[in-house]
Amino acid sequence: MFKKITLSIIIGILATFYYAQYDAWTHKKIIQYMQKVAQESLGGTVSCTIQSMSFFSPSFAMHDVEVKSLNRDQWMWRCKRCEIHCSWLQLLFKGVLDQHMIIEGFESSSHFADSHFSIEPHIMAMMDQSFMPFTTELKSIVFKNGFLYIRNKEIDADISLYFNSSSLRIGKQIKTTVSIGDGNITHNKRMYVEKLAADVSFITEYVGDLFNCTMQLAGTCVLPHMGNEGSCYVSGVWNNDRGRFSLRNAYNSLIIDPIVITNRELRINGHFPLSYAMQCFADSWVDQMIGGIAHFSTTIKRDESLKADGHIIVEDVSVNQYVVCDVGKIIFECRDDNWKMHVGISHHNQECKGTGYWHPSTQQGGLSLKNSTDLSTKAFNYWRIKPNNFFTHLTLNQGTIKGNYEAIATNSLSQTHHCVKGLLSYQQGICITHGSIDTDEFRIEGAFLPECAIHHCSYKDKDKRELIALKASEDKKLVGSIAFPFIRSMINNVAHYDVQGEGSLEVIASVSLPHVIMDFSLKDATIRLPQTYNFIDGFTVHCVGDIGQKSVIFHDINLSLHTGNMNCLRATSYFDDKGSLLFMHAPFILDRCLLNIKKDLFAIVSGNLLLAKNSQLPAQVSGTIIIDKAQLKENLFSEVIQKQLLSYTHSVFSLPDTPLYCDLTLETKSPIVVDTGFFKTKAYLNVRVKKERHEPSISGSVVLHSGMLNFPYKPLYISKGIITFMPEQLFDPTIEFVARNKIKKYDVSLQIEGSLLTHHIALDATPPLAEEQIVGLLLVGSEENSLNSMMPALIVQNLKNLIFSNNQVSFFDKYFKPLLGTLNINLVPSFTDQTGRGGLRGALEITVDDRWRAVIQKNFSLTEDTKFELEYLFSDDITFRAIRDERRDLGGEVEMRWKF
Repeated sequence: MFKKITLSIIIGILATFYYAQYDAWTHKKIIQYMQKVAQESLGGTVSCTIQSMSFFSPSFAMHDVEVKSLNRDQWMWRCKRCEIHCSWLQLLFKGVLDQHMIIEGFESSSHFADSHFSIEPHIMAMMDQSFMPFTTELKSIVFKNGFLYIRNKEIDADISLYFNSSSLRIGKQIKTTVSIGDGNITHNKRMYVEKLAADVSFITEYVGDLFNCTMQLAGTCVLPHMGNEGSCYVSGVWNNDRGRFSLRNAYNSLIIDPIVITNRELRINGHFPLSYAMQCFADSWVDQMIGGIAHFSTTIKRDESLKADGHIIVEDVSVNQYVVCDVGKIIFECRDDNWKMHVGISHHNQECKGTGYWHPSTQQGGLSLKNSTDLSTKAFNYWRIKPNNFFTHLTLNQGTIKGNYEAIATNSLSQTHHCVKGLLSYQQGICITHGSIDTDEFRIEGAFLPECAIHHCSYKDKDKRELIALKASEDKKLVGSIAFPFIRSMINNVAHYDVQGEGSLEVIASVSLPHVIMDFSLKDATIRLPQTYNFIDGFTVHCVGDIGQKSVIFHDINLSLHTGNMNCLRATSYFDDKGSLLFMHAPFILDRCLLNIKKDLFAIVSGNLLLAKNSQLPAQVSGTIIIDKAQLKENLFSEVIQKQLLSYTHSVFSLPDTPLYCDLTLETKSPIVVDTGFFKTKAYLNVRVKKERHEPSISGSVVLHSGMLNFPYKPLYISKGIITFMPEQLFDPTIEFVARNKIKKYDVSLQIEGSLLTHHIALDATPPLAEEQIVGLLLVGSEENSLNSMMPALIVQNLKNLIFSNNQVSFFDKYFKPLLGTLNINLVPSFTDQTGRGGLRGALEITVDDRWRAVIQKNFSLTEDTKFELEYLFSDDITFRAIRDERRDLGGEVEMRWKF
């Protein structure tokens, strides 16, 4: 009977336990018990739904489990399903109930502060305490499709990880393997690490009160700020209180290796691109402009002092690929929250040194720099900042930067000085600097982050006249004007041209980096061009600059001159990494532009010019110049004038310190009018001027049409005149020149053969005459042998200078008028002794026209009568002459010439 009762009780108990597994009331009581334990021992609240439970093969399954901290939003975790398995046999034989836990769809978040996770106490309580009436031990735990989110509000950093893990207790050790499938690290809502994938294995145990942990890590990640080189490898080991880790990318451009952690200190060595650092700090277009490599080494003590020291060395630092410094070095140390630094910057053997400090707790710091060597730049070859003549001091207080600066530049040739000094400030992305350049004042206000923009810019001279006035408009465009005196000083300093004029340059600019769009136009301008009387009275251009492509494109260039116009529809230029011109293509069209060389040459020209440059060749100007109309006031045969023309071409088409090649073709549409005191003609020009390296070369010809040599008695008319230029004879062109005329009964001709430097001048007459007689005929119209043979001899000796002189008017005044000033051009004195009749004989010659000529002769020493002679030219070959001599005898002559 007792056995039956006992069996019935056991069956009843088993039935009760069996039905209790599915009873909602039982489930509710269990959940209430779990909530009580969570609040009293685990520091949180629990909500869940029991899916299934078994008392016979102990198992417990829950879904939609969510545990939150009692302190709001400190930590939480939840899972879609949590299953726990146990074994009664383990409890019977060992006295401990082993637990095996599987968690699916796990999600957890926790704040991180003071080097600890907020969820740590909750996890330790779950691992160490038993909430059953008997002893329990967590034997294994598996996380499937887990997600972990860690938040640090102090530094606004987030870590999110998708993982799977498995932990198994073996004796006193817990072995854990974690497979991270994807992970991200953000700071200030900017991504710094993404696509983190790693395998991590842990072995943890307690030895007494000490917690020991060994770990191995191997994985990959992507640093988005590194661009195409962002794929990195991560590896490391940890053993109790020391470890070593490494991070490097596939290109070895970023290496942080080793990261050594011991019980005494933390040591980190490595190098990285400066562009990566700027990306991390600025996260804007500025990082694209920074280049260079940074090497660093630091040591941090792991004690209460947290003493730190180390150095950072940067190499080949560039801004927009313009090298700022070759090497920069910062040596730092930290003592009691006080950072001290020694700074050194060097570039091309030029160096600046300084010191700095930083207090993290108060967010205050400062930096001072001074040059220890001469400072110079290629843009200003002869200017130097001598040692200790540059100084700057900056202070940082709660994100606000303030400072002052001063620099004195000295010209090594003239020993003149210019001083620049002022103040600057930076706060909330706005930078303001104002100061003075000698006696001139300036002020610039702008923003650098997240984009560069100028809000206001002004420049005033010593008389407080505003030379630059630029201000941002409502549509974020920079609008204003630049006075011409400022432009004049800039051109004079850079190009060494003193361009005179007045007016202002109107500017409209919009900046959307990396693009800069600007419109320029001259207003009320009168700007005199160098080397010419012409001047600029209008100019407009639209230009687009691309900092990333290092290009500037000009559209619709219109240059209006007082006489003429110059236009270009599109000009393109590209620059290299150092800012030097790499490529240029600028076609210009000239329309009736006035050019002149002093008062000697005036010309109206049209045509086309191409300014071009590529990486292999220097800058070159080529094209065709059409001379519409021109007048030359100097001698075309003069070597001096030819050199002046070439020097003018060289000065117009040349830039300081910049080699410029030239290939120009010059042609005349209408002949050049050459008009001097002695030489008058019309010249047709067709020459090609080329300049490579140093000296130019000329090829082509100048053809003279009509014209004359204006001798005092009668001119010689030009029948042929050709000046031929050859490349190998720069200032020695070949000359072919013939001029002739009928003077009295003579056919007189003048021929020049040879070159400008080695030539031969031949005078010829038919009937034959001596050169002295021909010159006398040209000067006074007489071929008689008298005093005239002395004066023409002097002229013959200087005939070469007369024809090839560059100032024929002054030469004529110098050589002709003194010789002819004491004599009437029609009075012919003669000391010739005629058959012993000596004395002073004079002749008065009267020329009516080319056919009639009369001569009256008188011997002033004798009392004879006067001799009369009348000559008439019937034709070029027949001459009739009537004579009444001193004895009053009448006679006549008929002269006839035959040519065989």
